[in-house]
Amino acid sequence: HRQENVSPTPIAWVAPPTQPSRTALTETFGKLPLSFEINRGQADTQVKFVARANGYNLLLKPTEAVLQFPASTTEHSRKSKITSPQSSSLRMQFTGANPAPEVTGLDQLPGKINYFIGNNPAQWHTNIANFAKVEYRNLYPGVDLVYYGQHRRLEYDLVVAPGVDPGVVKLSFADAETLNIDAEGDLLVRTAGGEIRQHKPIVYQQVGTQRQTIDGSYVRIGNHQVGFQIGEYDSAQPLVIDPV
Repeated sequence: HRQENVSPTPIAWVAPPTQPSRTALTETFGKLPLSFEINRGQADTQVKFVARANGYNLLLKPTEAVLQFPASTTEHSRKSKITSPQSSSLRMQFTGANPAPEVTGLDQLPGKINYFIGNNPAQWHTNIANFAKVEYRNLYPGVDLVYYGQHRRLEYDLVVAPGVDPGVVKLSFADAETLNIDAEGDLLVRTAGGEIRQHKPIVYQQVGTQRQTIDGSYVRIGNHQVGFQIGEYDSAQPLVIDPV
């Protein structure tokens, strides 16, 4: 897979924690909200926002999301031979989407991120804002996209305007080895680094203060592409498609 150029997360040296404190730190980190850094030079120029979670990095580009997974080691039982670590990635592309949607951070979070890497201050990146959500306006005509996190899990909402066909949305996974929809309606994407599960989409319309659930599911379009099959709904009202 092509490797994306993302600067490493800045760190400061501290004394190694004891095992109890290390466990506490891991548990605390797992409860932190997923945040999105606006790109101010810490990633390739095509990247609009970066998110870092426990187990992966996320790069948001105009028409795709790139999930990066860290290198893993494989141990052979007989001789305890460790293989060379290899990272992997998965690109989720929105086929036929607007190549230049308006991408904006929403709900700015407190605090800033600074990258002090190397000895050259010209290469440092400071005062970078974080956001709870990232919105793509008009990803498709009449379709907006919002990324956000729930319990450190990545979610995204596709908001379909009244009168717009949700069938225009197509997801392509070019790096996937296999793509399957299981009996529960979940989308299983097999990559070189393991399997990623996107749960069956929750589809709904907001009618006043009530949320009305609509039947919806993934549908295969090709070997590496899926769309959404939506049941009957009020086309005069906005429609929300929410995978996890």
